[in-house]
Amino acid sequence: MYQRNQKRWYKHFDFMLLDFLCMEISFCLAYVFRFGSEQAAELLPGSQQAAPYHRIMLMILVLHIALVLFISPYSGILRRTAAEEVKKVLQYNVYILVGIVFLFFIGQSSELYSRIVVFGFAIIDIILMTAYRYMYKKSLRRKINDERNQDHMLLIAPYGQINGILHKFYKNKVSTVKIAGIILTDDMAELEAAATDNIVEMPEEKTAPKIGQEQSMAFPLEEKAVRGIPIVGTLSDMYEYARTNVVDEVLICMEGSEVEEIAARFISMGITVHVSIQNLIQIPKATVNRVNGISVITASVNTVTAQQLMIKRLVDLFFGFMGSIATILLTIIIAPMIWIADPGPVFFRQERVGKNGRTFRIWKFRTMYKDAEARKAELMEQNKMSGLMFKMDDDPRIIGYGKKFSLGKFLRETSIDELPQSFNILAGSMSVVGTRPPTVKEYEQYELHHKGRLATKPGLTGMWQISGRSDITDFEEVVRLDKEYIDNFSLGLDLEIILKTFKVVLGRKGSV
Repeated sequence: MYQRNQKRWYKHFDFMLLDFLCMEISFCLAYVFRFGSEQAAELLPGSQQAAPYHRIMLMILVLHIALVLFISPYSGILRRTAAEEVKKVLQYNVYILVGIVFLFFIGQSSELYSRIVVFGFAIIDIILMTAYRYMYKKSLRRKINDERNQDHMLLIAPYGQINGILHKFYKNKVSTVKIAGIILTDDMAELEAAATDNIVEMPEEKTAPKIGQEQSMAFPLEEKAVRGIPIVGTLSDMYEYARTNVVDEVLICMEGSEVEEIAARFISMGITVHVSIQNLIQIPKATVNRVNGISVITASVNTVTAQQLMIKRLVDLFFGFMGSIATILLTIIIAPMIWIADPGPVFFRQERVGKNGRTFRIWKFRTMYKDAEARKAELMEQNKMSGLMFKMDDDPRIIGYGKKFSLGKFLRETSIDELPQSFNILAGSMSVVGTRPPTVKEYEQYELHHKGRLATKPGLTGMWQISGRSDITDFEEVVRLDKEYIDNFSLGLDLEIILKTFKVVLGRKGSV
């Protein structure tokens, strides 16, 4: 799913809050400078001695909100140079100072206030605001540009246009996406002709591509890179590359009637597609956008807003925290039971595949005997699922199989075995509602359209869990339900799934 860019006043709420705190601190320091530290307590709420100055502190808040709403002071803030930032801070404080003086004039109350406090506030705030913005922006840029936090983009373009595209793409100092690979649209003859031109090896150090750093090298194609970005294939094998590698977004900078078909196929894989604005083709759910200065048409299976993601993350944190506490408490009871039934690890850890092919380690209470994975091959004939998942009734690998009370079966029927995934949710590798993450072996067998179910963060529960859980035996039906969730995502749908999950779990429906 694609997150829509936010252009509203609350896009940089962190700067709004920090600027307000900075101004209030600056005003308090100016007050202390004028009247002495022993008078600082007068600024506390409820004190009558500094009541006029309390009104200035309120004026600052009102003026700050008004400026945020009407002049957009944070537009492009992360791309500003140090000199531009100083200029913006000076300008902002002049507006605040002029606003305060104007309010004094309207209220005819300037004689109640010390000019040293008012003008001292502006001077101190310019210094503090410039300093904090410099340090905070440096930290934000480092975090945003960290490859671990960036989406992986696949660039599809003719060889001759790549340098110009990369020049525009990396012109900005900060980017939430990185070009992880290049797909060349030229035919093989053209590629061989260009092989002696401006193709360079991928640098060992992980730095941004340097504009102008070029040299000649011989073929083969798979060993080439342009400005440090590897050439990973051509139009003939790009879908296979996207299936087997982490690809969040695709940037198509090519012409021709096949662009629409290419975009549609990538969208069906759950990958967000950006098409260069010069290719004005009809793509469903498309919007005009900019990616690092490049005008594009963007389309994806669904578009979500920052507010939706923020609320979804808050819900995840709440349930993740509560679930983690429950896991810790239950471990005290369950751990000895698992150990007695089958001495070994209490928790089961397994590599799973998450959003767009990223791998992470999932946690569960162990419900199977230690040799369960080794015995799986001999039980494949009894697999009740048609497709790339394994489920069977009366699995002999489950702890307590054949006994009057099966601990493993009880943990599965009550879904208690899933509780440790609360730690995955807290860490951000999973969400409460999403699509169930496949194993690495299952993922390696995926067809192109199967990857579409990985377009969102994996979840503890989802559409197919509330639609029958293990009663569903067709993997294609699982894929359909997961894609249905992604296509129709909303916070209301998440709430509906959570409520139905409680009902399904309490009724022990469809569990194996």
